[in-house]
Amino acid sequence: MLKNPFNETTYNVGNSIFPGFNDKEGIILCGYEYGYSAHDQYLENYHKDEIEKKKQEINTFYSKSKIYTSPYDFRIVKWFSFFSHPLGIDNGFSSFDKCLLQTNWCDDQGTYVNDYAKFLSEANCRNFLSTMDVFRPRILFFMGSKQIQYLQKPAIKNRFSEIFGEEVSRLDVKLKPFEGRKFKIAFQMFERVQIISFPHPSGTRGLSDNYIKLFSSETKEILDNYRALRRF
Repeated sequence: MLKNPFNETTYNVGNSIFPGFNDKEGIILCGYEYGYSAHDQYLENYHKDEIEKKKQEINTFYSKSKIYTSPYDFRIVKWFSFFSHPLGIDNGFSSFDKCLLQTNWCDDQGTYVNDYAKFLSEANCRNFLSTMDVFRPRILFFMGSKQIQYLQKPAIKNRFSEIFGEEVSRLDVKLKPFEGRKFKIAFQMFERVQIISFPHPSGTRGLSDNYIKLFSSETKEILDNYRALRRF
């Protein structure tokens, strides 16, 4: 299966590492695990050599998304435009684009998640925490609602606090009035990282882009502050 990350390192990341941008104090997008859709299977069967060649190129999250054309990647790109911080500027190699780094809670791959308990295994928690320790993002987007719940487990939260300092804003779970299906969006802050938890972009049934837009102002402010901090 196509499991190897782009520009493979010893760490579980899905696009290139750009020194001075996402190697420290960047923005991490953290999903559950690497997907393996019918489209991924097609690419593996009929375009494997092309995909392997593309993996050796320098890739931002945005430019990488053009290789797989996955619903997950496309929706994240769309959401960032809602937040008034669009991806894809300068062909996806703007300073802001280079700050993003894709990872997953566990270093695994599947068509769908059918065992959420596995994310609390020692190996998968260690995978997540070691990635956090190495890259130490300023903003962490959880793309999947259960991950923020995993983080509240004392054994995980204590180790997370060793990396990012004490919790300064307790977990704040929000729902907003909406005619369609509503989902919980969560915010939490530690001394050195701001966390935003969204539903899984492509795996959450009934999730509307219009609902995500209701949280644009809060997310935009966080990204505005980040850009001011990084001075670009």
